[in-house]
Amino acid sequence: MVNPVLVDSTTAEPPSGLGMKRGPAFNLLFKLGPVPARALGQGLVTLTLGLMGGLGWGSAIAAERVSVNLGILGDSFQVSSLETYAKTGEVPADLRDYLRFLNDDQKAQLRQALLAEADVSVVAVAQFLYSPQGEVLLERLGQVIQSEARQPGFFGIRAALILAAAEPGNITLIQVLEKFPTPGVRISLGRGWEIAKELTELVEQTKAAVVKIKAEAETEAAEEVTSGVAAQVAGLPNLTLAGPLEWERETLVLEDGERDRKLPVDIYVPQTGLPQTDLPQTAGQAIAPWPTVVISHGLKSDRSSFAYLAEHLASHGFAVIVPEHPGSNTEQFQALLLGRANEISDPREFVNRPLDITFILNRLGQHPRLGPQLNLNRVGIMGQSFGGYTALALGGAELDEAQLTQSCQQLNESWNVSLALQCRALAVLPLPKSLRDPRISAVVAINPFTSAVFGREGLKALATPTLVVAGNVDTVAPALMEQIQPFRWIQGPDRHLALMVGGTHFSSIAETPDSTEPPLPEAVVGPDLAVARDYTKALSLASFETYLTGEAAGVPYLSSSYAKTLARGRLGLALVQQLP
Repeated sequence: MVNPVLVDSTTAEPPSGLGMKRGPAFNLLFKLGPVPARALGQGLVTLTLGLMGGLGWGSAIAAERVSVNLGILGDSFQVSSLETYAKTGEVPADLRDYLRFLNDDQKAQLRQALLAEADVSVVAVAQFLYSPQGEVLLERLGQVIQSEARQPGFFGIRAALILAAAEPGNITLIQVLEKFPTPGVRISLGRGWEIAKELTELVEQTKAAVVKIKAEAETEAAEEVTSGVAAQVAGLPNLTLAGPLEWERETLVLEDGERDRKLPVDIYVPQTGLPQTDLPQTAGQAIAPWPTVVISHGLKSDRSSFAYLAEHLASHGFAVIVPEHPGSNTEQFQALLLGRANEISDPREFVNRPLDITFILNRLGQHPRLGPQLNLNRVGIMGQSFGGYTALALGGAELDEAQLTQSCQQLNESWNVSLALQCRALAVLPLPKSLRDPRISAVVAINPFTSAVFGREGLKALATPTLVVAGNVDTVAPALMEQIQPFRWIQGPDRHLALMVGGTHFSSIAETPDSTEPPLPEAVVGPDLAVARDYTKALSLASFETYLTGEAAGVPYLSSSYAKTLARGRLGLALVQQLP
């Protein structure tokens, strides 16, 4: 049966103008075929596509039978008309009144969206949609996409997606609407406009923040000219280049019996091959014990995600420890898709991840052969996403249970995808206030989520030298909410904020060499990935050289002027020490 889709416009107030905003909606780290959310537009169909795209199905979702009430319009159109329009460009009579609200670019996007497919299994769809994160997204979409009887579409959307995924071949939006389990689907245009406004406001606020950060970077760079720092920068080495040292990698599996955790760990140890006098300043300590750095991966990642950074640091004289967190890695994600797990991450990971690092440092310190080669008295840590949270917690940011509880009361009103994950920490109450390891002496946190689990008071407790790295096009842990505003809450004197202008949540992550999955499109991961990884290498090395070895103390690597020398390609870079 072809379902009619009804649109309730009794409270709709379309925003001024009919141009589309490229949204952040969000595209999930959970790779069920993620594509950046379609810009939430002022045309009904474009709006609907954008909202559905936020589920991570990207342009694989369209509509089959749509009824719209917008202003004087109050009729419906067949999804078969959409299919005809998508395939041929011919505009059936029942679509004409609606398509006139879209410009040529929007029409092209609509046709592309209607024809796109997603190759996902019914098990993967079902497991994700029954996870807490999936249910949060369904709750929000259900405010807009409703049954014919005006009931929230939570269950209908979930059923339709699962049923469509069970059909042979790839999933399409037309299939989803055909499978909606009521005779009609109603779009609450009033709520849709409200959501569009929310997202548009977030986009504009983020743009304004980027402008301020760029201006502050220019101000600091001008001050560095006056102070002579800029002149020093001109003669500094390029930290994106590999160092002079060879290195060896060893893999251990450490077992923590008390927590029933089996932890694979890659350890990169430099091999000098050169006399100490021949090593440049940026080569780190030339004799054992080597200054040591830990790298903590994010969700659906593993030890390979930042192998390029581990190799780079090792070539410059750092021993690097790269653990794998078993409750929030690629294996956990695969278990979710195969039905062996019901969450993308075990809530206990909020505690277990930092404890993993402390346990590994303790065990390696007792290792008869590796222990003497590692300086575990002053340790640096770099983490991305969930690893960024891990790094900040180990550096001294305190978990704020009261703030988390308060923030999570607005979970169903937020498009901040990371909040759905942060709120899972409430499942392991009471939370320890501090997971700090006093050996951590420098923190690099890339795309961390912070706003709810730490909040203002929790980040005030962070005194360890910290570099926060953000991407202004991050739709998983939005930069404004999770890095830029929280950066201002850090009170320590040695803090820096680096903004990759055009960077996404995935910019710094390396693709797994043996992955069978197709590479994500540039629209998801962002432009110039090699440049993003060079930024990651240079900024991490600069931070650890400054705060771990002291060899770069007084050397202005962490300056706006030096960041300007690194910037190239389509991915901008701004580095600041403070924000107005």
